[in-house]
Amino acid sequence: MDRKSWVFFFTLIIIPCISILYKLNIANLSLLPVSVEDTYNIQISIVPKENVAFSEINFPFPKQNSQVKILKYDIQTSGMDFELKKKNIGHLAHWEGDEWQGPIGYYAKLQLFPYDNESPKSDTNQVVSPKRRVYIELKSFSNTEIQAGKKILESVHPYDKDKVNASRQIFYYIAEEVANTAKEMRLEESILLNSGSSFNKALLFSLLCRLRDIPVRTVLGFDLKRASEKSKENKFKFTYWNEIFLDGKWHFVSTYRNRFLTKEKDFLPIWKSLEDHRNLGQESPIFKYTAYITNANVNRYNFKEYSEEVTSKNNFLQYYSLYSLPTPLQNLFRIIILIPIGALVLSIARNLLGIPTFGIFTPILLSMFFYETNLIFGISFFLFMIALGFFERYALDRFYLLAVPRLSILLTITVLTLIIFSILNESFGLLGSLSVTLFPIVITTIFVERFSIMIIEEGILNTFITLGGTLFIALISYMLFFFGSLQILFFTHPELLLIIVAFQILIGQYKGYRLTELFRFREIFR
Repeated sequence: MDRKSWVFFFTLIIIPCISILYKLNIANLSLLPVSVEDTYNIQISIVPKENVAFSEINFPFPKQNSQVKILKYDIQTSGMDFELKKKNIGHLAHWEGDEWQGPIGYYAKLQLFPYDNESPKSDTNQVVSPKRRVYIELKSFSNTEIQAGKKILESVHPYDKDKVNASRQIFYYIAEEVANTAKEMRLEESILLNSGSSFNKALLFSLLCRLRDIPVRTVLGFDLKRASEKSKENKFKFTYWNEIFLDGKWHFVSTYRNRFLTKEKDFLPIWKSLEDHRNLGQESPIFKYTAYITNANVNRYNFKEYSEEVTSKNNFLQYYSLYSLPTPLQNLFRIIILIPIGALVLSIARNLLGIPTFGIFTPILLSMFFYETNLIFGISFFLFMIALGFFERYALDRFYLLAVPRLSILLTITVLTLIIFSILNESFGLLGSLSVTLFPIVITTIFVERFSIMIIEEGILNTFITLGGTLFIALISYMLFFFGSLQILFFTHPELLLIIVAFQILIGQYKGYRLTELFRFREIFR
């Protein structure tokens, strides 16, 4: 290429790069819409047990941490005064009012991340940092509980210098020797009866580890795998587990579920360190709560939140972003925006590889036909119409028809065939649900006409080679349409299409041999 072409090529590449850097660093936009994998909707409704003249309620809400990312939330106050107390171990909602009318509560959309499952290395360091000393203090336990805990340690004897082994001994004692029960009781009673709820067993594990100078805390939250057994709805009640600090990280422990230092992704922590706030985990005499949690994985990316992020920026981006368009247009452009990428694949296949195709854009239109219907249906219907059109062409040749009437007859046959295919599929469910549009009718009719003409002009062998090349490029383009991250990247940053133009210029000025020509003329090269 000459200097002018190279300058134009690099200009088309630099412009999108500058635009994306502006969005990220100046407009403070995200590169892509936030992923909504492992995303949940949580709704907590709190109602009074009886009519009360004055109410003061405390209830824990999730705090953003290494396991939880809060995408958005909303508070329902029902006319009561509200205050959100933010602490490092959780958020405490506080309602206060003279009259309590209607439910109060909390709604949030949040993303859940798993606990780290890396096995901690041997931890023989006996020194606890000042930041962690709060998690070995015993001031939240009574003297009776401490004395009972010391007696248990004498029998379990977890005095291994390695804190990992010592905590494992304590875990096995509680998991195997203390029976699970749903009955609510005080910790002293639980120790005496050798049985306890998840709340009591988590507190006992915390007590014994702290007596051994191992940093630990009791966590209040939801086990997303265990909904209420009394209801088929997505109702949940609080459950309890522990986080133990070993080898510089917090690890998951559940003596109630018999899990020690495992990777867990279905536990939603609400309040970390329940030792000083035991009343948060106990049933209130004033109110009752119901928690509804549902999975929000409708699609991989959350377009709505990103659209709100774009429109909230006070700059020109909100006017030219595709996210400012109505939702039906957005869905249309998510497909259309990948057509230039399919055209780039076609240019590489034809100009560099030398793969023959029917027409210039027929493979791309064919891939859209497959995308909008069904791949198996699309290929089956397409090949059937080629065979039918092949015989129909020779049948109509006997009538010596003009081009337009002949093409109209072929169009009618295509419509009838599509109707028959759809009825059979609906009756027998052969290919799943179909979304039939105008693409099958238009593309197939034109393609069959060109196919039959090429057989007459160039023979059956060359025609089927071209047919194979067309299907090959169409399948590659079809796979690109289902490459979600690529689709969202170009939809979010449509200026990247200038890079496609740059590479088309590069390919357009290529004057060398095609790959198929190296095989075709190999005897001459020898």
